[in-house]
Amino acid sequence: HGELTLTVDWFRRESKDFLLTLAAPAQSGYNYLTRNVGNMVNKGVEIALNYSHTATKDLHYGANLTFTSVRNKLASLTSGTDFVTNFGGLTLAGNGWSDFSRTDVGGSVGEFFGYRSLGIFQTQAQIDALNAASAAKNPANPYYQRPVNVPGDRYFEDTNGDGHVDANDRVSLGSPLPKFFAGLNLDASYKAWDFNLYFYGVYGNKIVNYVESSLQSFQNRSFVGVQNVSKEYFDNHWTPDNPSNTFGRATYNDDATGSNVPSSAWIEDGSFLKLKNLTIGYTFPSVMMNKFSISRLRLYASTQNLLTFTKYSGLDPEIGLQNGNATQNGVDNGTYPSSRFFTFGLNVTF
Repeated sequence: HGELTLTVDWFRRESKDFLLTLAAPAQSGYNYLTRNVGNMVNKGVEIALNYSHTATKDLHYGANLTFTSVRNKLASLTSGTDFVTNFGGLTLAGNGWSDFSRTDVGGSVGEFFGYRSLGIFQTQAQIDALNAASAAKNPANPYYQRPVNVPGDRYFEDTNGDGHVDANDRVSLGSPLPKFFAGLNLDASYKAWDFNLYFYGVYGNKIVNYVESSLQSFQNRSFVGVQNVSKEYFDNHWTPDNPSNTFGRATYNDDATGSNVPSSAWIEDGSFLKLKNLTIGYTFPSVMMNKFSISRLRLYASTQNLLTFTKYSGLDPEIGLQNGNATQNGVDNGTYPSSRFFTFGLNVTF
């Protein structure tokens, strides 16, 4: 009375001379040009496990599990460079936000790129010691980060060890591509009742929470002046009496302090599990329906996006691509969250 099937597929696909939109030379008169620029490799495994069982004449149940793991790698570029930055359509205002992803040869497409945050400067003595160490290594750079930095500003890692934090210290901050995707479909019927649940989830991807970076800044990034901040930031921002190591001090000019540049402070775990669909139905006995010349009548209630389990602090971890561009994947700049639907209906067959 039961049946179990397992399907496993391994794949490897190499795309040669793929089209990519790159920044064009100024003398060309264009902002971007589309060219055949390199090779890319996608490889992985797909698994499908199906189970169906009839326990009694009244009870039947089944399950379908799908699992997909994909590894993406930029194998080569023929454009004269060994990396490609984000491009095409998505504009994020603010100091440093024109360059938030980088795709290196040998790496995956659209990896986030920026500074590695170590928290918040807590004391002037801490800043002075870092400045002195920077000056000792290179007198041309007497400041660890910026001359205007004070306690409460964000503290970044000197990744290349030269004693000074600048653009050369930016590193990969993780990939927006999940390590695996999975789906689980459960269905059952008992007498006149039927049930269906569908779960979907991803694991191992990162999201850049640009919305959060904006809500932790009084500076209006797209215009002169100030803007609102989140209540969480207002209640917890750094002060001498509240030495937070997560939220920086309140200032109207984050461009000057460099606290809100692309960094690991805004990178979050994008893994999630969603109950995408839930349906419960009841089919009325045919003996009862025949009196009304109805061969089948089913009443059902269903919901979509009922539950989401995630560590992501934004509205919805299911972000996806921006403008269909793989170098702008996983960027939450105010992406509208998935709507939650409730549906009630009748299926009538005469």
